[in-house]
Amino acid sequence: MEPLLTLKQIEHGLKDKRLHSVAKKIDVSYPTLRKLADGVDNNYTYKTLEKVSKYIRRSNTLTS
Repeated sequence: MEPLLTLKQIEHGLKDKRLHSVAKKIDVSYPTLRKLADGVDNNYTYKTLEKVSKYIRRSNTLTS
């Protein structure tokens, strides 16, 4: 299992993404994803950060 991305890496990784679509794909609420994308430091669950990190890594692999 790969380590979680930092909040800054997540913020950068979600830049220019359609957050409603991403939220549905990874089963994370849109408001939570919006906060992550905006760099809001919140009390996110490990599971949420894991899902978002995995999505960003996968999407970066596909576009590289």
